[in-house]
Amino acid sequence: MIMYKVKEMNVTNISQLEGLPVELLIEIFRYLSVHELYFSFSQLNIRLNSILKSLCNLILVTTSHCDSVFSFFNSFAAVQIHFNNSNASPLSQFNYSNFIGIHSFMIFRSIYSDKYIEPIEQLEKFISPTLCPHLQSLRIPYCSQTLTDWIFTGAFPHLKICHLYDTSYEKIILPSSIINTLSSLRQLTIQERNEDEFEKILLLCPNLSYLDFSCNCALLPFAHVNASYSSLKRLRLSHLKHFLFHNGQFDSLLSFFPNLIHFDLTVNQCHEHDETINFTQIAECLQHRLPRLSLLEWRIYITLRNRSSFYRHTFMQISQLHPLFKCFGRTAGLVHIASFDFTTIYHYDRQFVRPSSE
Repeated sequence: MIMYKVKEMNVTNISQLEGLPVELLIEIFRYLSVHELYFSFSQLNIRLNSILKSLCNLILVTTSHCDSVFSFFNSFAAVQIHFNNSNASPLSQFNYSNFIGIHSFMIFRSIYSDKYIEPIEQLEKFISPTLCPHLQSLRIPYCSQTLTDWIFTGAFPHLKICHLYDTSYEKIILPSSIINTLSSLRQLTIQERNEDEFEKILLLCPNLSYLDFSCNCALLPFAHVNASYSSLKRLRLSHLKHFLFHNGQFDSLLSFFPNLIHFDLTVNQCHEHDETINFTQIAECLQHRLPRLSLLEWRIYITLRNRSSFYRHTFMQISQLHPLFKCFGRTAGLVHIASFDFTTIYHYDRQFVRPSSE
């Protein structure tokens, strides 16, 4: 008789998942992706469907507008769309209503894909100050002029991360005057820009911790910047033309970023000047200007007239000048220097890696 009562009590205390309190279900759902939620719990019963549709802070990672989650969930906090050659489709086919109010929006395009997301203006239908007033993170391969104006005039006051790639596609122009500074912006990538816009970006975004800037031209001397940017920790400058290391440009540039810990530089030597790089001076400048630097990667495209003079230097000698001069690679017109071993990734005509014991 006693055994029967114990058995009966155990049976009556069994709980089913869908019978758990809403608060406990939501806590469980936090550990699952949006696709796991959809394929595991949707369409089981009306109560679970209602709870799933009410979830906030959902992160969607998708490759197609045909994804079944679009027709089920009402909204998302963050969206990542991955395009490639096989699945590239017009952005207009996505359900914009699910994107309204998002905090993060990213489009990743395959490096092998040459398809543009057209029309670019489709972005403005849901990435706008009125529809996404709390936007914090934006990463897109192309950008319209209207969206650019919104970004750089402070229309998204909470924007912290902004990565704009291939901005030459529509020849977008940054605002001519600085109305408000983007004090909340911490990370910025902007490519294919004009030579005078590097200074403008520094003035617009005084609190950046990461900046990736490329311009395919020479940087102009600063005319208005007169203070250091101590918050900038990571700087990537690409495709700079007519670069000189020993006319004061290099030293002046570093003086504005005293707290850099990561410095990525890709430059073409100036064809009009017969400059031989003095790595002893370069190393002294680095140690003086950037005492906290811990990660370095440079690509220097040597002019034809300077190649023979550069080749007189040996990588072993240069590696002794600075602790971050560790790995070297060279082709006919390129010198690659880094603080890490890249020989497993790149293969040059000549390579040298300083032994770790040194």
